[in-house]
Amino acid sequence: MSLLPSQGLEITLEQLIEPALSDRGVEFVELRISGNARRYVLRVYVDKPDGISIGECAQLSRDLADVLDTHNPIESSYTLEVSSPGLTRPLKTKRDYERALNKPVRLITVTGHDHTGTLKEVTDTHVSLDVEGDRASFSLGEITKANLHFEI
Repeated sequence: MSLLPSQGLEITLEQLIEPALSDRGVEFVELRISGNARRYVLRVYVDKPDGISIGECAQLSRDLADVLDTHNPIESSYTLEVSSPGLTRPLKTKRDYERALNKPVRLITVTGHDHTGTLKEVTDTHVSLDVEGDRASFSLGEITKANLHFEI
């Protein structure tokens, strides 16, 4: 039987993780919790403006394990993984979009339409893409998924 963690646990973990990362000059991107109440898997995604190395992720994993062990927010066993969000990282916050300015992105809207273009503008409420020479503007509320777009 798989029990999903409570939202309270996720908030508690984020409140412990974010300052520990910020103190090290690293941006907290996302926390994903999977597994069950007997053994959770905590996936912490981190980044820096110039990217993050595997060695830095390994050190951050040790640092965060110390923080979590000190505060003990999880009563059961857990596995902690720290990594970069990758080339096709999700765009969720205004800061994510700002970091992606002038880069290729892919947006999916609530209508299910898929839009790929170069991100040209970010405001508090909208983003604009250059799609094959035309400007297209989208309300942040109508975007259900957004990622950096990478083609091989």
